[in-house]
Formats: sequence, C-alpha cells, structure tokens
Amino acid sequence: MFGLIPLQSNKWIAALGLGAGLALAPMGAGAVTITAADLPSGTNFVDLGFATVTSAPGDFTHKVIAGYDVAGVLGGWESGEIDLDDESITITYDEAQTINSLDLGLLFAALEEDDLYNEQAMVIATLSDGSSVSYTLSVIDGTTASWSGPGTVTNVSPATFGNAAVWSLSSPFGAAAVVSLELVGYGPALPETYRNNDYGLVSVTSTPVPEPGMMSLMGLGLAGLAFAGRKRS
Repeated sequence: MFGLIPLQSNKWIAALGLGAGLALAPMGAGAVTITAADLPSGTNFVDLGFATVTSAPGDFTHKVIAGYDVAGVLGGWESGEIDLDDESITITYDEAQTINSLDLGLLFAALEEDDLYNEQAMVIATLSDGSSVSYTLSVIDGTTASWSGPGTVTNVSPATFGNAAVWSLSSPFGAAAVVSLELVGYGPALPETYRNNDYGLVSVTSTPVPEPGMMSLMGLGLAGLAFAGRKRS
C-alpha cells in the first residue's frame, strides 16, 4: 500500500511536470535553408513544406558559375537572373522566421560581365505585423559592397569576370520576424542599364520565431522549477 506523498513533494512533482511538458511541447524546427537547388527549372512554384517559393513572370532557371548554383528567372533582359523586366522570386514562410543569412549571386562590379555600372539588388521583407521593409545591396568594387539594412555583408566569390559575384548577408533584417521575402530588380530601366542590376538567389537560412504562447509556457515552466527548487532547499 502506497503512503501519502507530502505536499512539498507534490509541488516538486508539479514543477517537474511543468518542466517535462515544456520539454515535450513543440518548440518549432531548428534553422532551415533554401538553396538554388531546391528550385527546379521549368516550374514557377515549389512547396518545401515549411515555405513556398514562386518566380514571376517566368519559371525558375539556373546558372552555375565558378561552382556556385544561382537561381533566377527564365526570360527577361538577362535570362537566368532576376532583372528589371518586372522579375521576382518570392519566398513565403508558413511561420514567421528570423533570417540568419541571405546569399545572392551574379552581382558584378562595373565593367565586369557586360555590366556598365556597379550592380544593385533589392530585397523586400514582409514582417509578422503586416508592415514591410526594403533594403538594397550595392556593389562597390570586386570584393566590397554595402547593405542598407541591419547586419553585415561579406564577399564570398569576387565580383569580377570568371567568378560568381556572391555576397553573403548576415542577419540582414536583424531580429525582425519575417513572413516573406521578395527579391526584385532595382534601378532605372534605361536602355543602357537593361542588363545591369540582375542577380540570383544562392541560399537563405532562417530560424522559426517562437510563438508568444510558447514563450509564456517556457516562462511558467521555469518559474515552477525555480519555486520548487527553493522549497526543496
């Protein structure tokens, strides 16, 4: 026959239950990455399970340069890239994400790869509160660029002839909760710049943002464990 468990022990067990429930509660997946290889040529839509990706107005297509696979849009002024012919690639997440890194390719320095000027790209992010922000990546020379938003930009492949002109943006939207990203052409659509400011997607890595309810549960669980620990001592 089992004896009665003291009240203090009950509190300890309850706190353990809270901790166990917290451990078992879904905390969302870890970091997820979308690469150019995830976007098959010949289609303009792909469902990756945690996000959908679309291209407009043409299908996805690829360029492989210096070992880098870069996804762009079929057609336009520079086929295989996102250019000023109203082209875009849009990533829509199933749940809000913090963007850890965004790698863009084929953004060259002036007079490289038929580009008359230092190339630029624009990324538009829609946030979980419904607002949006847009920032630009601007090439300065073969290994230097500026990003108008938070975070830092690093050259991965030089923006010179024969290379892939890849730039890696770290925390490009800070800690903002992002629900979608749109990569678009940027700059004046003048005859001499039609083949300028075109680029493509190499990869994007993000981490799901915990839901407010989950954060409250975490706080409750930790508070319960702390209370039980004090009572036990």
